[in-house]
Amino acid sequence: MNSNNIGKPKKLFPLLWVSGILIAACLLLFYFLQSSQEFIYYYREQQQIFLYDNDYLLKLLKPIGGFAVMAGQWLVQFFVLPYMGALISTLLTLIAAIFLGLSLKKLDQKNLWWIPLVFLPFFLYHICLQDVYVHYDGLVALTIGCICLWKYTMLPKDRWGLRLTGGIVITIALFYLAGSIAVLISLTMLLFDLLRKAPKAYLSVLPLALVLITGIIAVYYGWVVDYTYAFWTKGYCEYYFEPTSTHTLSWVSIPILLLIVWLSARWESKRVWIQPCLSFALLVLVCFGCQRLATAQMNYPYYSFLKQTHYADREEWDKLTKVLDISATNEIQMNYLNLGLAHQGRLLTDLFLYPQQNINSLMTSYVQYTDMGVLMSRLYYQMGVIGAAQYQAFSSTVGITYGNPSMAKLLVKTYLINGNYQIAEKQIRLLEKSWYYADWATDMRKYLYNDDAVMSDAELKKMRLSLPDNDGYAMLYGPLVDLQTVMDANPDNREAADYFIAMLLISKDYDGINFFVDRYYGKGCMTTLPERLQEAIVAIHEHDPDYCRAHGVSEETINRFSQFRQDVLTLRRSGATNMSRLAAGYGKTFWYYMVKN
Repeated sequence: MNSNNIGKPKKLFPLLWVSGILIAACLLLFYFLQSSQEFIYYYREQQQIFLYDNDYLLKLLKPIGGFAVMAGQWLVQFFVLPYMGALISTLLTLIAAIFLGLSLKKLDQKNLWWIPLVFLPFFLYHICLQDVYVHYDGLVALTIGCICLWKYTMLPKDRWGLRLTGGIVITIALFYLAGSIAVLISLTMLLFDLLRKAPKAYLSVLPLALVLITGIIAVYYGWVVDYTYAFWTKGYCEYYFEPTSTHTLSWVSIPILLLIVWLSARWESKRVWIQPCLSFALLVLVCFGCQRLATAQMNYPYYSFLKQTHYADREEWDKLTKVLDISATNEIQMNYLNLGLAHQGRLLTDLFLYPQQNINSLMTSYVQYTDMGVLMSRLYYQMGVIGAAQYQAFSSTVGITYGNPSMAKLLVKTYLINGNYQIAEKQIRLLEKSWYYADWATDMRKYLYNDDAVMSDAELKKMRLSLPDNDGYAMLYGPLVDLQTVMDANPDNREAADYFIAMLLISKDYDGINFFVDRYYGKGCMTTLPERLQEAIVAIHEHDPDYCRAHGVSEETINRFSQFRQDVLTLRRSGATNMSRLAAGYGKTFWYYMVKN
């Protein structure tokens, strides 16, 4: 038998189980990311508009770390597609892990049991990415850093001059291209040379020293904010966010892995099955540990909010109203839920099927950061208060460093509605330089400088007719005054009427309800009053059925209220103080909301 054929199975076996480890790790990572971070990826895509424009690209590339930022944003633009966020992140992790593994292999030529550990730094970083304030370009920088580390390990061990020159070039270039990751990689390169006892290994401290000096110079001249940005993980986070210990562990695990693999080279087992068994057990341990850590650090209420914002971005209102893992005391989540109901024409019919707290369930008074501005712009646009919608959309776009495509689209609509065609065209040109939104933007050109085209579109026409006749400001006296302005301009605006009525009902503003009915009954969309409003009128004027009939309350509603009143009296006579027994028959009515709250 040929001796070459005997050696082939021995070489093939490690290749097979190592391939199995890589495939298993990638499948598990993809499943984890898709199931736990899907809506985080969608949110990241909405925090930028990547433009295929030379000036824009040069602006991204110019700062220190700019290449990683540009590459990260280029990848993030594809997160708008289902599964792409998890897929791209998994592939990026696989590339980084392979190059890290190839570097580690230089320290241990005999063993491969440690292969699952090469995924550890990146698994940990994915846990950090559960927080949207951690930038995706940090993962890109980590990948570039591992490629540079591998490139350094390929330099001849015994040619110290070439090794030193290459190390300096690699680290300085890495610092400019990807930022502070160069400090970690230069430190790892130094440790690598010390562990493998390279000739004049002590000289490998020079690349690290030069990177530190470069960072000091960058901070001194203002090219980098401060030393935490120049030398550690802060450079890959929002300025107001402090990196966690997990972020630090993700980085320091790379030099720790060098030590583990270096120690592994001193152990050798003659039993072929031990290494693959140990390797698969290690993979399970790494995945289980990271999953537990990810679960402990996950902000689940905020993730539910991200689901809502995504469905609002995509205008998938039926899916938005099916996000039920929300809190009734969370005004923002209730705002989105009610917005979804409004878009489906269910705001009034289903209003009291959900635990409304007060008027803030419809429109929060807390507007302190950009996510709230995005929400407010959508609420005001749905109500037809175009001036307020435009202001909030513009403020949100400015507040997000790289723009927001959904807000840019909303701005296009508001400028078209107002007839500000030149500004609308500017926004359209911007979106036409993007990948995903270019077709939508081009399609909107048909409305530019064409009032007839605007008035032929049902949505734009309704909003233009809802514009006030005067130049008064919105958002000065509260949403009810703004809604009154819209209703006065366009009594046919059903969405504005629904929100107007809903706010009056939830706040139990009986004087406001009388005012609304006296002012708008019989006009536009109020020729027939919504059932919830009829219920409020008959409750307020229970001793004046003629008034109710004269103001659009049906006989059926009057009779049902009589029955409701009788049921309430029966319960009270029985000594019951809890009205919850009425929910089965009256749960969706204003009457039940009135007596329950």
